[in-house]
Amino acid sequence: MKKRIAVISTMDTKAAEAEFISGIIRARGHEPVLIDVGPLSRPECAADYSNLDVAGYAGKDLRRLIKTGPRDKIMRNMAIGAEKILQKLYAEGTLDGVLGLGGNQGSSIAAAAMRGLPIGFPKFLVSTVASGNIRPYIGYTDIVITFSVSDLVGGVNPVSRAILSNAAASVIGMAESGERVKNSEPEKTIALSALGNTESSAARIFHALRSQGYEVITFHASGAGGSAMEDLIEKGVFGGVMDLTTHELAEEVAGVGVYVPIKTGRLTAAGKRGIPQVVSFGGLEYFCGGTRDSILPAYRKRKIYMHNPLNANIKLVTAEMKEVGLRMAVRLNTAKGPVHLVVPLRGWSVYGAKGGPFYDPKGADTLLKALYTKLNTKKIKIQEVDAHINDEAFSDVCSAAMIDAMKVKYGGIV
Repeated sequence: MKKRIAVISTMDTKAAEAEFISGIIRARGHEPVLIDVGPLSRPECAADYSNLDVAGYAGKDLRRLIKTGPRDKIMRNMAIGAEKILQKLYAEGTLDGVLGLGGNQGSSIAAAAMRGLPIGFPKFLVSTVASGNIRPYIGYTDIVITFSVSDLVGGVNPVSRAILSNAAASVIGMAESGERVKNSEPEKTIALSALGNTESSAARIFHALRSQGYEVITFHASGAGGSAMEDLIEKGVFGGVMDLTTHELAEEVAGVGVYVPIKTGRLTAAGKRGIPQVVSFGGLEYFCGGTRDSILPAYRKRKIYMHNPLNANIKLVTAEMKEVGLRMAVRLNTAKGPVHLVVPLRGWSVYGAKGGPFYDPKGADTLLKALYTKLNTKKIKIQEVDAHINDEAFSDVCSAAMIDAMKVKYGGIV
């Protein structure tokens, strides 16, 4: 079956490369849909959606935008227009994959446009900046990205020919044979958040839930992981959430670090959908930085533990712990469904255990007092457990709470 694959490119600088990729798509029996996001492309550039069209989808006149807008505003609007075109084609059922290519500017436009497509939809980016920090480009989505190796200037060369051909083959293969995210039984599916510091507990909970017939999908609570989990909760993939590791609230409050959350509103999606939540405190004592040398001067006097040579864990101060508790309360209070809060009284991570580098009973008490002061205890169940988060006794409580909540909501698995 013929597939339609969008090719996003700045045709003012990458026309030859875009046409080369389009030719490969045609040769494989499919239809390219060329979207020109280059603001300075000439009118004769062959594109299914010209740069004027792209700006128009953003509600802008491109000529006026170029005359009056700064460069970042122009690029932002080209990204908005390209995203709206992709969304239109996707909604119509006439889009099967996307391939973007570009330098710094073109990559930022194409990536921003692709991020709006669902997780699991084929999206591929060839970029001259893919060897650097690509997190701002990808966010929490599943964009496949490859480094162009040679610059994308002056037409196809022996190096770029191989890279571009492989990229085209990849997105064609995804469009022809790939699988989309789909779940017809969300009432049997539970999201579980985890980190290495809560892995022992997460593993026991995972197996306990699986033994009862539930599909369990685990997310690494490192900014992108929690953001992706929230997105999939919003889309109705899950019937329940075992939010063992709410670490990203610490990252959000600190506002710095390598895992700063990408999607705002952690701990809100399940509440909006009214599905059961069992929530705990995994990793709330610290946020994550990069190498020791990369830590900002203002944070170097804090307790720091190197998780590995490239990843520093940095302790939250008491005021930040309090703010985490307040934000958690506000968000859980809005939940339309049942919330069961399970509190491990002997530490919230490997490092937060007694004798660990982040053992801080005062900070934990501050967070809990702030949380309990604001929490709607008439609606939200609180269960304190005299155990560490990785103790078997604690994970057993969490598993039982999740299973009970799912049975009450859906009647159990037949």
